[in-house]
Amino acid sequence: MYRQPDVYSSYRENNIGQTLYDIVTKLKPKKIIEIGVLEGYSTISMAQALKDLDEGGMVYSYDLFENYQYRNCAMDDVWDNVNKYGVQKHVRLQYKSFDEWLTDMYDFDLLHLDISNDGDIISKIHDKYPNKKVIFEGGSVERDNIEWMIKYKKTKITEVQTSCKYKIINDAFPSLSGYNI
Repeated sequence: MYRQPDVYSSYRENNIGQTLYDIVTKLKPKKIIEIGVLEGYSTISMAQALKDLDEGGMVYSYDLFENYQYRNCAMDDVWDNVNKYGVQKHVRLQYKSFDEWLTDMYDFDLLHLDISNDGDIISKIHDKYPNKKVIFEGGSVERDNIEWMIKYKKTKITEVQTSCKYKIINDAFPSLSGYNI
């Protein structure tokens, strides 16, 4: 049964964890890759679904953790959060950046990308994995117009919607989108 994790996340306010839980419950993936963990909110939400499915699925979560120069969380603190919700059997945490991860080929059933997504990042993922099930933070007009996207002149995710053929799954800010879902 889903319990909203009591850890910091931009997803928390609109309970996007429930959406992630529902997606995992529907798709029944055995191997979930997650890039971008912060304090573990989405990791815990998806792992709760895997635990409830009781089919041996795993969330492989990659982040820079305390080595990320902006908002971050230590890996030990994320493990504490994962343990608090009793889903440690379904989670593996590892230090790895998006770019490091992208250089390798990975097999997975579902990818959750929750980094500083912009249109270029979503295009890279789609180019490498066009036929995989991918969900990502962002995709709405409101999310494309947040301060750092404008300040750093990032490519808007909505500008790649036609080529990536994604749809918005949950339009609550910050929004959750995906393709092949």
